[in-house]
Amino acid sequence: MASTADLRKKYLGALDASDEDMQIVAAVREYIDKEIMPRRRDLEGGWHRDEKIAKETFDKVHKGLVDIGVQRAIYPADFGGLGVGGMVSEMIYDEISRADAGLATHMGIINWVMLPALKAGRLDLLQEFVPRICDDQPHGCCMAITEPSGGANTEDPTLHGRTINTIARLEGDEWVINGHKIWPSGASVADITYCTICTTDPAKGDEGIALIYIPPDARGMSFSKPFEKMGMCWTDTNTEIFFDNVRVPKENRVAGPGEDAKILHDIVGMGRIGTCGFALGAAQACFEIVLDWTKNREISGRPVRARSLHAGIIGEMALKIESARAYAMQVNRMIRSGRYGSPGEPFLLSKCSGAKNYVCDITLWVANKAMELMGSYGYAFDYNIEKYLRDVKILQLWLGGPQRGILDTALGYYPFTW
Repeated sequence: MASTADLRKKYLGALDASDEDMQIVAAVREYIDKEIMPRRRDLEGGWHRDEKIAKETFDKVHKGLVDIGVQRAIYPADFGGLGVGGMVSEMIYDEISRADAGLATHMGIINWVMLPALKAGRLDLLQEFVPRICDDQPHGCCMAITEPSGGANTEDPTLHGRTINTIARLEGDEWVINGHKIWPSGASVADITYCTICTTDPAKGDEGIALIYIPPDARGMSFSKPFEKMGMCWTDTNTEIFFDNVRVPKENRVAGPGEDAKILHDIVGMGRIGTCGFALGAAQACFEIVLDWTKNREISGRPVRARSLHAGIIGEMALKIESARAYAMQVNRMIRSGRYGSPGEPFLLSKCSGAKNYVCDITLWVANKAMELMGSYGYAFDYNIEKYLRDVKILQLWLGGPQRGILDTALGYYPFTW
C-alpha cells in the first residue's frame, strides 16, 4: 500500500488536501490494488467478452467502491457525504482509472450530472438526488449531450445551440421533450437522473438552450441496444436515447434562458478537465506494468530496463506522465481558485481543452510505447496493455475530440467571438 506521503509526492504535493483526505485516497488505492487490479480482465468478460462474467465483476467491485465511500465522497455531510475537497476527487478517479477507466467514468459521471444543479444553486434538485447518491447502494447518472446529426456541435460554443434538435416545449406546468441523443455514458442503466441538453427553439441560440433533468422511468423515453465498442466494453454503457413526448415538471429545468447555456459551457469545460484524471490513471498503470516487466525480462543476461535505449524510453514515459499530471493539476487549481472566471468562459475553457488534448495524447503515447517495450507480451490480452490502449482512445474522442479541443484552446488566445 502506498503511504499518504508517497501519494502527496505523486500528486504534486497535494497542497489542497488534508491528511484525512489523503488517507481516503490511500484507502481507495489499497482497495484497487487488492480487489480490482486482479480482476481487470474479468471486467472485460475475459478474452471472449462474456457478459455474465463482466457484469458480475463490475457489480462486485462497484459495490466495494461504494462501501469505502467513493460515491458519496464529495458531497457535504448534511447530505450524507464525506465532504472531501474537489482536488481529492480528481485523485480518487485517477486511482480508479489505474484499474479501469470505464469504471471510473461510470462513477465520475454522477458528480458531473450534479454540477448543473450546483451551478444554478438548485438546492431543491440537489435535495432530491444527492441523498440517494449518498446511500449504500451503487447508482448511475447520464449526461445526454451529443446528437446524431451534428456530433459534437452541441459542445461547440460558437454554434450557440442552433444545431440542437432535441426540442423542449412548455405546456402548462410541464416540459414536453422530443428528440434523439446518441453515445451518452450511462444510457439505459442510469437510475438517478438523465440531464438532457435541449432547446426551446434552435433559432433563439443560447437563449433557447435548456438543461432538463429527466427521471429514468419517464414515459416516452426509450433506448437502443448498447453499442459494441473497441474498449470499455462493459464498464461504460452507451446507447441511443429516444424522447417521444416525454413530460417532466417545469421545475426540472436547471436555470433559464441564457443561464442554461452558460452552464452547458461549464459542464463541457469540467468534463474535459475531468477526463485528464481518467487518462492519467491509465497512463500510470501502463508505466507500472512496463516498469515491472522490464525488470524481470532479460536481454543477453541483463534486465531490459538496464539497457540504455530501453531505460531512456522508460524515463521519457515518466517525464511525460509527470508533465501531463502537472498540467491537469494546475488547470484544476485555476478553476477551483475562482480567480479566473468560469470553466465555460473562453479563457478557462481553453485551458481545460488544452489539458485534455495534451494528457490524452500523452496517455496514448505511453500505452503505445509500453506495448513496444514489451513486444508480443504487450500485445497479449493477459498483460493488460492492449486493454488500456483500447480503453483510452475514447477519452481523446469524447466531448468534441482533439480537433474541437484545439479550436477551443485557440478561443482563449485569439479574439474570436462567440
